[in-house]
Amino acid sequence: MVCINRLLGLAFAGTVCMHLAQAETPAHKLVALQPLDRPNLVAERAVLDLAFARAGLQYTLDYNPPERALQSFVKGHFDGDINRVATFNQSYPEAIRVDPHIQSGFFFAIGRGPQPKPASWEGLAGGRVAYVRGYRSIELRTPSSAKREVVSSEAACISMAALDRVDWCVLGADTRSEWPLQARFGGQLTGTLIDSVNVHVWLGPQHKLAAERLSKALDEMEKSGELQRMMAPYR
Repeated sequence: MVCINRLLGLAFAGTVCMHLAQAETPAHKLVALQPLDRPNLVAERAVLDLAFARAGLQYTLDYNPPERALQSFVKGHFDGDINRVATFNQSYPEAIRVDPHIQSGFFFAIGRGPQPKPASWEGLAGGRVAYVRGYRSIELRTPSSAKREVVSSEAACISMAALDRVDWCVLGADTRSEWPLQARFGGQLTGTLIDSVNVHVWLGPQHKLAAERLSKALDEMEKSGELQRMMAPYR
């Protein structure tokens, strides 16, 4: 009986220690390049809440503009970025991509209309193009022959197209059905979809184990259909 009680005591102590260790594990500091109240981010945060909990992990999330988010992640001020495309390693080779992707990104070319609308990135060649600073996915895909203007916001980008200072403002959108600020500028500009990509969570190179655990949790959510249900229409 003494031996049994001792074994039970050791098991209980082990369980307590395990929970204490988990509680003491620092939360991963993540950054998003879009405001946290944006509808797609609200949906993504619900997914991350579940996935991190199931992986036995914790996280915090802050918003930074795209370029600041990138530089802060690369410099180690954040442990991960939740809004980068599958080719983000061209900008940060050491970063670890978490699969499967959480949402999709849709790229629109927005302009005044009469000119032939581009059907792909190649359709921007030779034209005047504006895009928002820090969106490396757009910078890397824009043909080198295009005359590029880098601006500080979506509104500034679209305004340049409206004033005919550029032929096309290229922006990322959360859904394929609507481009940013369409309700405001749709009467004078047209937008055409030129590409769609997968958007992933990326973690720093020191978080390989966390990336594996998070990937496993997301993979199980995808196989069950839960991930698609939670992220529609953003995926």
